[in-house]
Amino acid sequence: MSKSNISRRQAQYAGYLLFILAFVAVGFPLMAPLGFKMLILIPAAFAIGMIGFWLGGFIHKKMQEE
Repeated sequence: MSKSNISRRQAQYAGYLLFILAFVAVGFPLMAPLGFKMLILIPAAFAIGMIGFWLGGFIHKKMQEE
């Protein structure tokens, strides 16, 4: 792969945003019938986002090593 000009922090935030949007896009139609009970899943969205944050940093580090 080619070297990127983005910083590690930008890669982490991009991964975070990507995972949050994916969680909302996939999960929202499934959770909408729950009504206000789905508010309990907001922390789950941030937890899923943290996986993307870690993964973005990990991928950036691996790309810089090559």
